[in-house]
Amino acid sequence: MTTGPRRQPAALRSIAALAVACLTTGGCATLLGDPAPPPSADEIAAVTAELTELPSSEVAEQQVASVVEQIAAAAAALEPALRWSRIDDRAIGPCYGPYAHTGGRRVVLPRYRTDGSLPAAAWPGFQETARALAASVGATDMLPGGSSSPDRHVTFEGGDGARWDSNTELSILADARSMTITATVGCRLPADDRPGA
Repeated sequence: MTTGPRRQPAALRSIAALAVACLTTGGCATLLGDPAPPPSADEIAAVTAELTELPSSEVAEQQVASVVEQIAAAAAALEPALRWSRIDDRAIGPCYGPYAHTGGRRVVLPRYRTDGSLPAAAWPGFQETARALAASVGATDMLPGGSSSPDRHVTFEGGDGARWDSNTELSILADARSMTITATVGCRLPADDRPGA
């Protein structure tokens, strides 16, 4: 019978590794459900300055709404039977991280939806058109979600506040029966809250 050290169960080793990671990276508060430490005054000042360089929430909303309409029109040009309509309501939500302390807001636009969809052969060209349109409002990162027929999904994201989930985002979901476009305007200052307003 051996009297050497006993091996730790795998679950216990995982917990120990997690504790070490927490203690060495400072991520315990968030990992264990405690609120993250508040942002510093410098962080808030930096993101506020960033937002003052961007269009107001109202202007950005008009720009993103126009891009959604142009994406829908591009699909209809390829498949004239598509008839787009808005569903759901526009919603205003908070920004996150240090952006939450700026007075900024995010706007979720009504979804655009149509019965019917694009032929598979038309999708690559349509996706490229949508990519260029999304880039015009700063959503330059394309995250393809899938392109297997008949289900296709692509998302375009901006770098504006991306680390804090406060960025601009447009998504297109298509299946054999319908297509849907969703869009969120990233964190922006309302016109009344901008410096000099």
